[in-house]
Amino acid sequence: MSKLKVEYGNHFVRRLRGVPRPDAALPGCFVMFFGKSVTRRFAACALTFAGFCAPASGADLPSFKGAPVAPPPVFTWTGLYVGFNFGHTWTASDPVSIGSVNPFDLSGAGFGPASALGATGAVDARLGGYFFGGQAGYNWQFSEKLIAGFEADIQGAGVRGGGHLASILPAPAGFAVSGVKLSRGLEYFGTVRGRFGYAVTPTFMAYVTGGLAYGGVTADSAIRQSLTPSLLLAEPGKLDYFDNRVGWTVGAGGEVALSRNISAKLEYLYYDLGGVTLSTPSYFPLTFSDVQTKALTLADASRYTTRYNGHTLRAGLNYRFDWSIPETPGSSATPLFASPQFAMAEKPAPADWSLRVIPYLWALNTNGSLKLRDESLAANTTIIDAIAKSSSFPLPFMGRVELSNGPWSAYGDFVWTQMRFSGSTLTLRSPVADIALALNSGGHLRQTFAVGEAGVGYELARFSLMSAPQSVTSFDAYAGARYVYLGLDLTLDALGAVNSSALGAQALIARNIESKARMEWVDPLVGLRMRHSFAPGDAFELRGDVGGFGAGSNFSWQAYGGYTHDFEFEGVKLAGLIGYRALSLDYSKWVKGRENGVNAIFHGPVVGVGARF
Repeated sequence: MSKLKVEYGNHFVRRLRGVPRPDAALPGCFVMFFGKSVTRRFAACALTFAGFCAPASGADLPSFKGAPVAPPPVFTWTGLYVGFNFGHTWTASDPVSIGSVNPFDLSGAGFGPASALGATGAVDARLGGYFFGGQAGYNWQFSEKLIAGFEADIQGAGVRGGGHLASILPAPAGFAVSGVKLSRGLEYFGTVRGRFGYAVTPTFMAYVTGGLAYGGVTADSAIRQSLTPSLLLAEPGKLDYFDNRVGWTVGAGGEVALSRNISAKLEYLYYDLGGVTLSTPSYFPLTFSDVQTKALTLADASRYTTRYNGHTLRAGLNYRFDWSIPETPGSSATPLFASPQFAMAEKPAPADWSLRVIPYLWALNTNGSLKLRDESLAANTTIIDAIAKSSSFPLPFMGRVELSNGPWSAYGDFVWTQMRFSGSTLTLRSPVADIALALNSGGHLRQTFAVGEAGVGYELARFSLMSAPQSVTSFDAYAGARYVYLGLDLTLDALGAVNSSALGAQALIARNIESKARMEWVDPLVGLRMRHSFAPGDAFELRGDVGGFGAGSNFSWQAYGGYTHDFEFEGVKLAGLIGYRALSLDYSKWVKGRENGVNAIFHGPVVGVGARF
């Protein structure tokens, strides 16, 4: 027996006993091909192949197992989200009505019934327009198909509608020429609603919703009349009304997840803020130019009624904080049923101080009223009104400074702006031959508004998500003080004249009003802040505070929500912010028996870019 055959026989015995051969890397059948007998070579090869197919010990074959691959995270609707929306609203109740009666008529010409009838009627004041706003909410997916949650939103609307009435009605001794302007508005609106949804697919949810609706509504009317032939000069009846109202809303919608963090929605809502009934007088005094006195000759009482309800259709985009968790062996989570896994994180230890200085622009909208020496002035403007109807000089100055070290922080915030509104009207009229009537008025209002805040904060708690350790949520408490300055300068000039050569009569009335008010106070304040960092340099912030408590103002509150992003440009560390801010002030002050005050909400979007140190 050749040496090669002996070596192979020994290898075969070792294989039967489970003992590895030193050169086991070479298959025995390749060695046997060098033997002399083809039959024996074939049999040996078959036996060797059978030996390789038999179970072998770990020393026989190396392991090729790789690292286990983690399954993808489980998708869930559960979690907090923030976003913005854009849409259109249209009214469900068109008419604005006014009805007038004549309780007083000493004209001697029987103008009373005609003047009252001329100021009676209704107009189609379609309350429609576009709006833009933001929302925040929370979803909880408590089964594979069912989702419950709540959502709060606020929109800046500036939606208005109105119309005119005009008439010429006969009186026993002449005519009553009437012009009536009626309008209404929805300056802002928002909702706080519950939602109940059904997951049609893992990433598409249909839902119904309903709850509280709120908004700032306005009502305006102006009644102007001319009684001819007459020496009576009309004092127009004006109504300027604003109120923050609360009602209800219901609706439905659908939301689809475009990615793990981004979802889009389309939603319909019906809202009802209730009805408003208001009264305003209009009167005609007889003017004696020689003695500069007035005698009340004719007066009407008018009643304004309308309702604030309607439909909204809006589209929105949400950023959903990712509270998904990985699916692990033995986990009870399903692709649509998972819950967030929190972990308490340590508060940051004191280290080097960090500083942010961010100048910003606050696009102010105002809803409410001002009181100037017992005279109420409506303060209802949008940023569009401010751009189109006012001038601001110098440019507004606004900025925020934040200093932090470990859990401690300090801040300062300052706003200064000045707005000037002006307008004038001129009317020339010849109701009948030889009688000329002229009315002219002009007004100017300058408003200076400044707010300064300072305070300190301390981080109460910090959490992170098990599935995203870099995603951190922290809660701070802060306290401080807020200084507010509001200056008003009002100038109004009015002139009316009528003359008749045939009658030899002439009457002239002139009125000038100049009024100033200066209000300033300091409010103590306390507040809470939530910060959520998606990743280093990207964070969402939500803060709110209350103040006043009678120490300065009667009461004040503030809310802010926004996103900040850190970046670098040419080696300079920068920070940008975008958000929405609302500040409500309720303050009154008595000066020489007359009241000055403000009860208004100042709100609007905020955008700014600053430096980090």
